[in-house]
Amino acid sequence: MTQPLEWQLGDRSRMIDLRPSAGGERAGTPAVPCPVFLARERDPEVDALQAGLWRLGIPSLRAGLDTPLLVDADGLLFDGVRPTVLWVRHLSPRAAPEHPMSAVRRYRNDAWRALLSQLDTVAAAPVLGTGPGLLRQLAVARDLGIQVPKTVVTTRPGTDVVLLRTSRVVAKALDSHAVEAAPGLLAGAFAQVVPHDEVLGWTCQAPLVLQEYVPHDCELRVYHLRGEIHAFRVVKERPESLWLDEDAVQVIVCPVPEPVVNATRRLAEALGLGYAAFDFLIRQDEPVFLEANVTGDWRWFERRADTRALTRGAVKMIARLHRAGGGTRLRPLSFLAL
Repeated sequence: MTQPLEWQLGDRSRMIDLRPSAGGERAGTPAVPCPVFLARERDPEVDALQAGLWRLGIPSLRAGLDTPLLVDADGLLFDGVRPTVLWVRHLSPRAAPEHPMSAVRRYRNDAWRALLSQLDTVAAAPVLGTGPGLLRQLAVARDLGIQVPKTVVTTRPGTDVVLLRTSRVVAKALDSHAVEAAPGLLAGAFAQVVPHDEVLGWTCQAPLVLQEYVPHDCELRVYHLRGEIHAFRVVKERPESLWLDEDAVQVIVCPVPEPVVNATRRLAEALGLGYAAFDFLIRQDEPVFLEANVTGDWRWFERRADTRALTRGAVKMIARLHRAGGGTRLRPLSFLAL
């Protein structure tokens, strides 16, 4: 018997530990304008990017909720460093140390959300990792003539599921599917495929996304890096297997079909996304767009497919943006094989 997504948050078997291991990470002290990663402490993608940039002679700063920041007339600074490119990755105000007053916690979270929603205005540099939510994405895709599943958002899933006619329904979160309620601990509410009639008994308090299940020939995860595109074919039994049963998931590097390339580039341009991970189903050679994850991870997919192409592409992308923003290399270093 499956349960509504929000019920999953109390299930400890669905909690993922991201807290730093003993010893911590190698720290750098950028002293020049440089790329800034606004991220949690433990992020394998940021680890790989910072290592690649360092080999190119480009220092970078990993900033968090405790990093001093200032917005002035010239833009945004983190601890005295002005970003040449800013990449926002999985930063959760909820993971800040607890305050005994709930009003203070809510005020702090609201203030961080307000800043994060305006970074593209105040950073005075290219900002990656931000963008419109699911409903805006689906509306833009429909306007572009790209196929999307029929979708409803509801707080009464047991009643409103009748609006979907398929025998199976996809239930997923409207925002992030993981909640970092404590620093380094992710509680997951993962997408799931559910028999239509089973949802008739559901109740929930938070808005929930219900989509018709789309029969398909294959599923693609497509990464867009300011025009450069990489794709993986993903074979799995259940949506949540990516998190909870990775041995049951097969990931294969694959060429990107031309209809998917066109759909990805049109969506990225219309949504203003320099970087995103796009999820498509392929049905009778035509792409069906599911969503674009603006902070989508890729190292797990690379490991499963035995490739580093996406990391190399991301390092090159940041290096180009850094140089275009007036940043320079510190000194000649051995180059990363790009």
